Amino acid sequence: MPAIEIAINAVMFAAFVVFWGAAFAILYHLTRFGVGVQPKRFAAIFLVGAVVLFGISAILFANLDLTSLIS
Repeated sequence: MPAIEIAINAVMFAAFVVFWGAAFAILYHLTRFGVGVQPKRFAAIFLVGAVVLFGISAILFANLDLTSLIS
């Protein structure tokens, strides 16, 4: 059973890395190529939303009982 839990944790870690990679790309392009103040405001709002979503998903995954899902 621990091998399956390790695999699930690895998949979730990879999903979090992909999430932050995509968030970084969006933030970078909004702040670097946005003209004026408005895109930078959107980037700040997007960053706050990404941090909140990441926090919620990390807390929910930490509280998830993987043994009940496997059996």
